[in-house]
Amino acid sequence: MTSPRILAVDDERANLHLLATALRNEGYLVDIATSGEQALERAAEVPPDLVLLDIGLPGLDGFQVLARLRQTEGCLGLPVIFLTSMEEIASKVRGFSLGAVDYVVKPFHLEELRARVRIHLQLARSLKALAHEQARRLESLVVAQRSILARPADLPSARFSVHFQPAQEAGGDLYDVVEVGPGIHGYFVGDVSGHDLGASLVASAATALLRQNSGPAWSPEDTFRMINGALADWLPPGRFLTGCLVRHNRNTHSLRVVSAAHPPPAILEPSGRVTFLESSGDVLGAFAQAQFGSLERKVRPGDRVVIYTDGLLERAGRTLVESLNTLGQAISRLTDAPLEDLPRLLADSMAPVLGADDVVALAFEA
Repeated sequence: MTSPRILAVDDERANLHLLATALRNEGYLVDIATSGEQALERAAEVPPDLVLLDIGLPGLDGFQVLARLRQTEGCLGLPVIFLTSMEEIASKVRGFSLGAVDYVVKPFHLEELRARVRIHLQLARSLKALAHEQARRLESLVVAQRSILARPADLPSARFSVHFQPAQEAGGDLYDVVEVGPGIHGYFVGDVSGHDLGASLVASAATALLRQNSGPAWSPEDTFRMINGALADWLPPGRFLTGCLVRHNRNTHSLRVVSAAHPPPAILEPSGRVTFLESSGDVLGAFAQAQFGSLERKVRPGDRVVIYTDGLLERAGRTLVESLNTLGQAISRLTDAPLEDLPRLLADSMAPVLGADDVVALAFEA
């Protein structure tokens, strides 16, 4: 087994020498950098398995380096431990919000540092192993597509309705609704490239992965990262899916939307006003280092959220803006429609432009 590679970044050369020596004595491969710019160069040349990163660097500080690392090929999920003399809560919170997994306060104790390095390397490898294991099990998880799709009667607390219209017997569009916790639900709509049986199998696999990786401990971004990691291991070249996951927390009256190159969901207010929640992101399953757009939004009781696939937009306009305007007008006209009928009526209202692609329209009420 290859020894883990650690990148140690500190502008104090005495600290850096101490770190490098202690870690090399434990059998790790150690690269060093004395500035943020040098750290980014080292990480781009040979992606490490873990980074020990000083916050107070000249030029780019540790926070800026971490933000840039998250954009570097091979470093998206890299565990980063901050080395800091700062005790302020705000600094710790900022580090964690940027994706740091831990911090060590200077002057540090080598035994504590070694222990934290071991723990986070083990966790990182466990997550990778989990993604690979899930990828190997996908063949056994794909089942009849419609038999695993959520039904409103099975989950009344989610207050949703759905219209699913495959262009062929086996569709590549998919949806699911999962209960994340009391008063919290995740609503997912996706669209697999292609319209063959393979697309249907990918749709079933994605649904299974969604259910495996949803829960209070998983943010919507975490869920998409796990789905992407497993699918990227399993899907053949050229196969991918777009997706949108909306997590609705009825306890806090809030939405969190995560998008993987999917058309934006719409909020329909009781007044008839329609707002699209646009957020960019990469497709799922095409490559391991995908990134996903996200946003948060407050909602009020009575607001409805509509999530759909691009079959609903097909030929609705020459541009995306025109298509969304047409769809927004169609949604607005259904302000007074019963929730259980809204997705079907929406698809029917777009009937002249439907037929060439699968269609999913899902609506839920806040």
